[in-house]
Amino acid sequence: MTMLDNIDPWGLDALNGIAATFLGAAIVLVAIGVTIGAVRWVGGKATASPEQARRGAMTIGAGVMGAVVLGSIGGAVHWGSGLGTANLMPEAARPGTITIERKAPKTTCTSQAVRNFDDEDRMLTHQERVALVQQVSGGGITVRAGEQVMTLKWYPTGTDCSADNTTAAPGTEVEARLYDTVAVGGSDEQVRKHTVGEGS
Repeated sequence: MTMLDNIDPWGLDALNGIAATFLGAAIVLVAIGVTIGAVRWVGGKATASPEQARRGAMTIGAGVMGAVVLGSIGGAVHWGSGLGTANLMPEAARPGTITIERKAPKTTCTSQAVRNFDDEDRMLTHQERVALVQQVSGGGITVRAGEQVMTLKWYPTGTDCSADNTTAAPGTEVEARLYDTVAVGGSDEQVRKHTVGEGS
């Protein structure tokens, strides 16, 4: 079944109904004609009238031929109207098989790599932390003056999913937690995020 099979172009259902009506009426007329021919043939035989019998036989033969032709026409109309509109379409426009090939994921890492700078044995300097944020986020996360980087999270490109792999996978999110030491009214903590591959 195709998406066009429920559509009735040019009234195929109506055409089928009209054909059935005409076929039924024609069958009745053929039956009447055959009956008349049979009566004439029997009458000709009974009265020993060869001409009458010949005409009766011709009428019967014509009726039989008419029945054959009408049956063929009716069958052809019914067959044609039941094909389904897919058969009315050009071959190039008919439904085909569609194959969708999915691209391999850009990363095989399902867990984030995490750098918690204040808990590390060798604490990075402010400049080193900022440089790492810039490297991992591709410049998408900005660290302003007076802000200290506390943590950095990202999804590395596979197969190395450790925090040693500082290349974030395209389309994944990098998250930095910052601590503003010069914020008005006291220190302020905030989180900045950036999706790798998108504009800053």
